[in-house]
This record gives sequence, structure tokens and C-alpha cells, in this order.
Amino acid sequence: MPKKTQIDLLASDEWGGVRDMAQILAAFISLNEPAVAGILKKAARLLEKSGHDGSMNGYQSDDPLRTYMLAAAIWSATTGLGLAYAESPASFERGQKIRGPARIVSERLATCLDTTLLLAAAFEAAGLKPTLLFSRGHAWVGVWIQKTDFGNVTEPDVVAVRKAVQTHEFIPLETILLTRRPTVSLEQAYDKGKRRISKDYEADFIMAVDIARSRAARIRPIATHTVSETDHGTPEDQVAPAILPPMSDFGLLPGKIFEKMPNTPRGRVERWQNKLLDLSLRNRLLNFRDSLQTLPFICPDIAAMEDALADGKKFGGLSLPDENPISNRTLSPDERQCLEEYFAHDAFERRQLAVPLTKPDMNNRFLTLFRRANSDMQEGGTNTLFLATGFLRLKREIDPRIYTAPLLLIPVKIERKSARSEFRISHHNDDVRINSTLLEFLKRDFEIEVPELVGELPRDDSGVNVRLVFKIMRQRVREVPGFEVTEDPALSTFSFAKYLMWKNLVDRTDLLRENRLVRHLIDGPADIFDESTDTPAVMPKDLDRHLTPRELLTPLPANSSQLSAVVAVSEGRDFVLIGPPGTGKSQTIANMIAQCLGHGRTVLFVAEKAAALDVVYRRLVAIGLGDAVLELHSNKTDRKSVIAQLGRSWERASDMTEQHWNDVTGKLGISRNRLNAYVEALHTRGSQGFSVFDAIGQVASGMAPFQISFPHKDAHDEITYEYLSSITEDLGKTYAQVDNGPALNLIKQAEWSYQWEASILKRPPHSDARSRILHGWSKHSRANSVSVPTPRFVTNGAFRSSRSPREPNPALSILHPSRTCQRMNSALWLRLS
Repeated sequence: MPKKTQIDLLASDEWGGVRDMAQILAAFISLNEPAVAGILKKAARLLEKSGHDGSMNGYQSDDPLRTYMLAAAIWSATTGLGLAYAESPASFERGQKIRGPARIVSERLATCLDTTLLLAAAFEAAGLKPTLLFSRGHAWVGVWIQKTDFGNVTEPDVVAVRKAVQTHEFIPLETILLTRRPTVSLEQAYDKGKRRISKDYEADFIMAVDIARSRAARIRPIATHTVSETDHGTPEDQVAPAILPPMSDFGLLPGKIFEKMPNTPRGRVERWQNKLLDLSLRNRLLNFRDSLQTLPFICPDIAAMEDALADGKKFGGLSLPDENPISNRTLSPDERQCLEEYFAHDAFERRQLAVPLTKPDMNNRFLTLFRRANSDMQEGGTNTLFLATGFLRLKREIDPRIYTAPLLLIPVKIERKSARSEFRISHHNDDVRINSTLLEFLKRDFEIEVPELVGELPRDDSGVNVRLVFKIMRQRVREVPGFEVTEDPALSTFSFAKYLMWKNLVDRTDLLRENRLVRHLIDGPADIFDESTDTPAVMPKDLDRHLTPRELLTPLPANSSQLSAVVAVSEGRDFVLIGPPGTGKSQTIANMIAQCLGHGRTVLFVAEKAAALDVVYRRLVAIGLGDAVLELHSNKTDRKSVIAQLGRSWERASDMTEQHWNDVTGKLGISRNRLNAYVEALHTRGSQGFSVFDAIGQVASGMAPFQISFPHKDAHDEITYEYLSSITEDLGKTYAQVDNGPALNLIKQAEWSYQWEASILKRPPHSDARSRILHGWSKHSRANSVSVPTPRFVTNGAFRSSRSPREPNPALSILHPSRTCQRMNSALWLRLS
């Protein structure tokens, strides 16, 4: 039996929900509707009344304060619509019908999602970048006051949103306040929008949908297919818009922050170190909180769990509320805790970890972490999923709040056999690591050093000795008030990229200075960078004259500009290779690596995205250089894979000899010389002043309306050819002017001759034939104001002037092909005077 699949068809105004169609929501933002244009017109008038420029110019001013005032004017104009609140459907994040701007303005009714999309449409139509924010049962909007974004279409991390707000780059606005009376100012909406992403509400946060990124992903607005007139409502519907805030009301904007650049080498290095290492409490490695991006566990024996993971065991999750071991019994807190611990111990024996969440919430968090870890692996090439084992609870004297920071981070991966199978956690082939950011934080702020945990961690028979690690940390913080070590595990994603860069910069500053580019950035970034070599670079057109085929080890196809980049690399030059997508950059990089390998050099190829590394690696494998490459990213970063790659490289052998290479490149050189000779002959200019290539181009552009033949190709030199071209140009201009004139029907002569011309000119001025000819052409000339140059006669490749240069200009010059001389093979130039 064929498999049956249920397909739900949605209406054009129906959205499938944030779980399945979060990215598609950008299609419902209709920024080109008349209702949105009406909001922008009102916003422009509000700006002008306040003494500001009324242009809806987005980020063109490059002034965050101007962008803030523009967003404030759009908010105030929208409050003047007099909207009323409409209740959202239950669990609206699973989908609902959406009102468009025209319907909202007409009905004056809107849900929180309707107001969010309406305001986002107005922001986008004004050239700003809106972002839709979602929490459980609610939606609101944010707008960037600087031209930036979150970097992804969806951002599930509320901390990333909160950081953007704290740096005054992003303004979240509570759009439901658009339906309040009296009208609410932008400052109140901003304050309410910030509270929605605060730590008290972060557990309810679902995600942010970046509209600018959605547009870049080719998600366009849905066409309405209707022509609607904007209804401005009855007078009682309209209300006075909110007053614009003063210019200085938003606080310190990014544009007002000016960083003083250090002017000493040590100051520059310290500035780099401070930018790389985040020791503030915004860092999740120092301030870990429960959210939709984390999954807490209850484990009776942390050390046994780490040993089991190190031995290859896998663990699933078991919902404690769904199992409900307490049931309806009335127990004391101690009894309740003992019963939960017994339940967690029993689950651990069955390779399950108890989770203090319902099964749907547990699976949703598993799915979120599963997708996030896979995305980070694909984009960055490193594993970011860790089981945080043990936490240090700390309290600062100036802050009454308690912060928790993970101690040990066990690299793990989430697996499942199918979409409906349960998730299971297994050990990732990487080393267990200590939270080095926490150690640096303790050293800097509390002068607490833990040298026993720096470097190699203490080990036991099955991985890291977790009990000893906890014991060492407890001894170090025992005398510090407010510090405590707990053993609760939690699953989440963490990134150490910046910390590793900081560590490398701190430990190897002197070694890094040996690189001339790093030395230039440290010692004199304002000076001109010295070239690595004094000899000029080989230009693409000169490659064949300077290099033999034997010197180019480029197995992939390349043009001259790409080969010049390969040669520059082999010469040790510093340069930037720029090209749009699809121009062969990865192919050129593969050729560069092959060239360097052929000359006995090593290459370190790094990229921000793992996809760029994979493309180049696949090209190298295809040309037989896979064994010469050591992968240090993705799932190839563990020790076992690295050793296996080194073994393959060691055993790699080739049966080709140097003589074989010389034979192949020798034949290639002969073929290259023949092709170069052909190209040179093709572009060599002949005696007439143009090349064969030029002649082919002229013919390929289109067939001429008539043919001109010459005895041979050297019938004209360059001067006469230019003269012939000039005559042809004059012919075209003159013919365009007199083309619509009357035909010379009275001329019966088929062949022109001097005798025939003399007989016409000798006739009396008022003779019948001559009068009719002159009368017809004079009438046409006056009607069209034609000024015709002196005509010439051209036939069979010969040309000459019909009148000597010394003769006076005629009173009337006419050029027209005879329509009665059917036997003539060329155009007829006739001059009458």
C-alpha cells in the first residue's frame, strides 16, 4: 500500500504558527499597501511639526538618534489610528488568521500579532529593519536603530536579544499598547517591551524572527490581489497621536560612543584581548540560567554518569512530572526529596536521566538543542553542545543576586533513530574541559587561582576524575562568603571560540609577532604595509612568457587572473582575492593549496563557515590530494580521527616519476605555444588597420544591407580604410534624412556616366524634366529642413567625389537610391545644381 500523508492547505491570510512556519511570517508583512503609506505620511507630518526632517530615509543619515526619532514618529502615527484590541486565539503561536493593514485600518480591530505585523510593515516601508518577537501566547516587535541584525532568520536565544537592547542597538516595543486610551508614548512601549525579555520572563521566550534576514532568504510579501481604499474611519475613531519624545530621551546611543584607539603596541594587544574575552555577567559561562535553550537533569551520581558517557553509554530523558512518583500523597519536603532521588537513581540504572519538566516541554527542549547543535556544527565546524556538570554558585558584595557558572563541560551529542524516536545523549569524541572563562573571572575579580585545574584535568580509570575536580574547587572557595559548589547537571550549548583566540593571543604574542602582517598590525597599523618581495607581480597577460607549464601545479581549470593569484601565493605575496559568488574562488584556493604542496610548503586554510572548508576539501579529494589534508574541524577534530588521518598521509605513495611529469608538461607547453601563436595572429593588425578578430566581430554583429567587394584584403591601407568608413557614416546620416523623399521617376538611365551627367546639366533651367526634378526635391527638402552633404558615388569597391573640391557647393544636394533603376548593383549618388 502506498504511504498516505496528510497535507493541510492554508488560506492566503492564514499562518501555520511559530513552530512550523516562523520564517514564513515575513510574507504577511505587507509594506506596500496604501494603509501603510498613510501611516508614513502621518509620521512625516509629525516629524516636520517637531522641527525634524520628514523624510522616511531609513539608515541613510547613519545617525542612530535620527533612526530613533523616525521609529518614534511611526509609532506615534500608528497610535492615532484608534485601534481596539481583539482577543488572540488560544495558543496563537500554533497558527491563526492574520488581518492585513487595510483590514486593520478599516475595522479598527487588531490582535497582538496584527499590531506587530502592521508596525513591522511601517518600519520596513520606511527603510528600517524590524524583528518579530515571540513568547508563550504573545507577540511584539523590535526595530534596529543601527543597520545590523541577529545574523540568522530566527534567534531563539533571549540573551542575544537582551544584549542588543542593553547596547542600545535594538528597541523592543509592546505593540498591544497601540490599542490603549489615552495613547501611549514610545518610551512606555519600549519599557514594556524590555520587560518581556527580562530574566523574569526569559523562560517564556520562544524566538525572534529577523525580517531583513527573511527577505535575504527570498521570502517576499504575499500579493493581496485586491485594490482597497484606505478607510480613515469616523471622527470618533480617530485619536490624537502620541507626542514625539525629545531627542535626548533615549540615553547613550551607539553613535555617541567613541573608543579611544591605543597608540602603543602593548595597548593594541590589550585592546584585542579585552574584546575577545567577555568576563561580564552577560556571558552564559559565568551566568547560567534556565531557559528554553537549556535542559536540566536530576542525577544521583555525577561521577558515575561521566564515567558511563566516557565508556560509550547513552542516556535518554525521563519526565519526572509525568511519572509522578509522589502522586497525591502528602509528604514532608525531606520525604519528597528522598523519593525523587530514589526515582532518579532507578532511572539512572535504566540509562535514563530524570528531567523536572513535562514530557512535551522536555522533547521541545531536546529538539531545540538538537537543531542548534547541528546548525553550529554545519556552520562553524565545532561542537557546541555540552553537559554542564557541577556549578559554582557565587554572590558578589555589590550585587544581592546569586549567579551560577558551570564547572565541568562534557562534550555530548544528541541522537535519535527517527523523527518519532526518543532523544538520547552520548559522548562526543572530544575532551572534557574545565570552564576556563570562570577560572579567569575568579583570578581577575576575586584573586582566586586554581592551578590544579589549568591544563590537563585529573583523570581516573574512565575519563575525568569528577569527584576530585569538585573537591579541588570546594577547597579553593571554602573561605569565600557566598560561594558554593553544587552538582546539578544541565544540557546546553556553549561557545569557546573567542576564549581560545584570547588564550592564543595571551600565551603566544611574541610568536605571533614573527608573522609580518601581525607585526605590522601591532607595531604600525597606520603605516604602509611593506610588500613581501621587491619584484613586481606577474600580470595575467604575461604568465605564459614568465612561467613554463612545469612550474604550475594547478590540477583544476583556471583562467589567467586565477593563475596569477596562484603564482602570487607561490611567490609568498600578501594579497586579497575578491570575487562574487560563483566566480571560482574555492577552485582557485584548491589550486593554491596544490601549488604550495607541490613546492614542499604547508598551508593553513581557515574560514568562518565550515561549508567553505568542506567545498575546498572535496575539490582536493577529487584531484587525489585528500591524503595530504589534515581536517581540524567538524567531527574530525577528535584524537582518533586526527591519528587516522596522519596514518593515511604517512602511507600515501605515488607511482608517478619526475620524467612522467616532464613529458606531460612538455606536450602541454607545445600546445600552449600553438594556441598563443594562433591568438597573436588573430589579433595582429593588418595593413588596413584592423585585425581578423575585429573583422569577425564586425561580421558577427549583423549582415550589411548591401555587399562591397574588393580585389584582395590589402586593397586599402589604413588611411583609405578610415576614409571609406567616414564616407559610409555620412551615407547613413544622409540616407536617414532623405529616405522618405519622392523617387526620381523621370530618370530612365540605368548606368551613370560623365556624359549623362553633362547632358542633364546642360539642359535649360526651365526645361520640363529638370524643373520637375528640382521642384519635387526642393519641396521635400523645405518640408523636412534637410541639410544634405555633397554626395558621392560608390560602386564595386571604388569611390570618388562627384565634384572636385575646388568647385563651389551646390544649391541643393540630394542622395537617394533610384527606385526605377532596377539593374543598378550599387547606391546611386546624384547631385543636381
